[in-house]
Amino acid sequence: MSSPWSKVGNDPVQTVSLADIMSEQYAHQLHDKELKQQQQQKEKEKRKTQKESEASSPASPSYSDVASTSQSAEIQGSHDADEWEDYSMLLSGQERSDKISPEVLRLLEDEAESDAVIAQMLQSQFDHEYNEELRRIERQQNKQSKVTVTLNKFLRDGDAEFLHDTENDYNDYEEDELERHKRDWDRFETNEKRLDAIPKCGFKVDKEGEMITKHDPQLCGVRNAQRVMSFPPEFPTGDGACFDMKLSNKVFNQLKAYSRRGRADKKEKVATAEMGVDAATRLLLYKLINNQILEQINGIISTGKEAVILHANSDSSYTGTNEHGHGDGVLMPPHLLPKECAIKIFKTTLNEFKQRDRYIKDDYRFKDRFSKQNHRVIINMWAEKEMHNLMRMQSIGLNVPDVVVLKRHVLVMRFIGDNHNAAPKLKDARLSAAELSCAYEEIVDAMYKLYNQANLVHADLSEYNILWFEGKCWFIDVAQSVEPEHPSALEFLMRDCGNIVNFFEKRGLPNIYTKEQLFEFITALNAETHNAAMLERIHTKGASINQATVPNQQECPDELKPLEYPFELAWEKSQQDRKAAAAAQQLKVKDNEEDINTSSNNDNNTATCAQ
Repeated sequence: MSSPWSKVGNDPVQTVSLADIMSEQYAHQLHDKELKQQQQQKEKEKRKTQKESEASSPASPSYSDVASTSQSAEIQGSHDADEWEDYSMLLSGQERSDKISPEVLRLLEDEAESDAVIAQMLQSQFDHEYNEELRRIERQQNKQSKVTVTLNKFLRDGDAEFLHDTENDYNDYEEDELERHKRDWDRFETNEKRLDAIPKCGFKVDKEGEMITKHDPQLCGVRNAQRVMSFPPEFPTGDGACFDMKLSNKVFNQLKAYSRRGRADKKEKVATAEMGVDAATRLLLYKLINNQILEQINGIISTGKEAVILHANSDSSYTGTNEHGHGDGVLMPPHLLPKECAIKIFKTTLNEFKQRDRYIKDDYRFKDRFSKQNHRVIINMWAEKEMHNLMRMQSIGLNVPDVVVLKRHVLVMRFIGDNHNAAPKLKDARLSAAELSCAYEEIVDAMYKLYNQANLVHADLSEYNILWFEGKCWFIDVAQSVEPEHPSALEFLMRDCGNIVNFFEKRGLPNIYTKEQLFEFITALNAETHNAAMLERIHTKGASINQATVPNQQECPDELKPLEYPFELAWEKSQQDRKAAAAAQQLKVKDNEEDINTSSNNDNNTATCAQ
């Protein structure tokens, strides 16, 4: 056997296929070949020693020696022939059954596994996994798409033996996906489905015949455990979905109250209060200054139940765009930008005006966008509503502040006044008799134009929302203004007429309209016919219990008397209508009976005459 470190000879290398080299059968044959070579080498050495011994003692060869030598030569030749025959048979890929017995072939097939077959199986398995990955990507891409994408041209052909298994795996995958979609995410989702399945009557009967109500302790306990998970982040709740946690209503309410401890002043910290603004509002004001719309903000002009009014100076260097080239929503040219501006900041949280939904939810301009759940959205819509109403009133020539820009709940307008001095309200203005008469005529004319030309009703018109400046009346606070199609528009208009008439009556102005006459002048409608006065009384705050129980109530003014709602009147009227209908029915029945009696008498008379 040659050494592995010997030099490589120059003999040509015979080409053999990889399958033949990797074959275990060929490895066994090489092992047998090496054994045969070792045996032949030993025999050669033995013969060499025998020749040397014969040379040292020459003698005539015997018959036995010759026979043995010839026999060994024949055996060696036969071994070489068998070896080359087996090798040629292996290279040609043919097996000769006459040379190898069936028992040996069966033994080789059972015990020896070919490496080539293993390699083919590994390659087939790799192709199968590759095709499965492509199919998974294809299903993922086609899940939500209306266009189907196929990757069949990229599939490999080596997984033919796995096709049956692939179909089964795909069916199993589809079943698993369907089961996963049917399966709930957690027990909270299952509990919500069970609660939603209960009808509006509040109970249902399950398959076992047991009644389940919406107050079921099991369902309510799981729902309370789910609600605990939505507590503030600073309240450690843990994961209540990973175990069967249930909380009674009493425990949940105590935990809820405890989680709100220490948050009492949080609402005030983030609120637009009377003397300050929250962080978000300050950021909006800083942006107005950085965008060169405003130069400085001076201080508070006035405060009200819904807004804080600040005084500011506009930036004279404003050119219509900021440094980035944006206009920032300014609604007027740069040269018309007023020198003094009024910033109206609507209160967001600490707001005393709680009835905005009455004015905005039935307005078709904002009906689809109204949501009572988010108060900041309502405030932003309220500011936007005031901007639109101001622009509409300005288009018909009424004296209203010019709108500069609107940023969420911050409305910048022209300042009505001069040198940081705001114009006085009509309530505080000192007017002569002539000026008072001019103010009355101007307000009446403005109410008529507002209703008939601008198609609006102020809905909060009084001496507090009218400014007197430069001998004219300026109308402010129009966020609550509605259109005449609003269900409460006539009621609001009647209330405005009452406020104006009462103010000028207190000032002693003669020859003015009454509330009903002013209403008829503006709308050309009869106040009694449309019953606007009754609608106004229903929604007007009545007298207190002390005022209602004082003696001599006959001397109490009508506006201070307790309200008389029309429920009793409607009940009495319905009873009268029912009695009248019953009387008419009885009269009709009585008339029918009289007609029947008359006809029967006529028949009897006719029969008597015939006899």
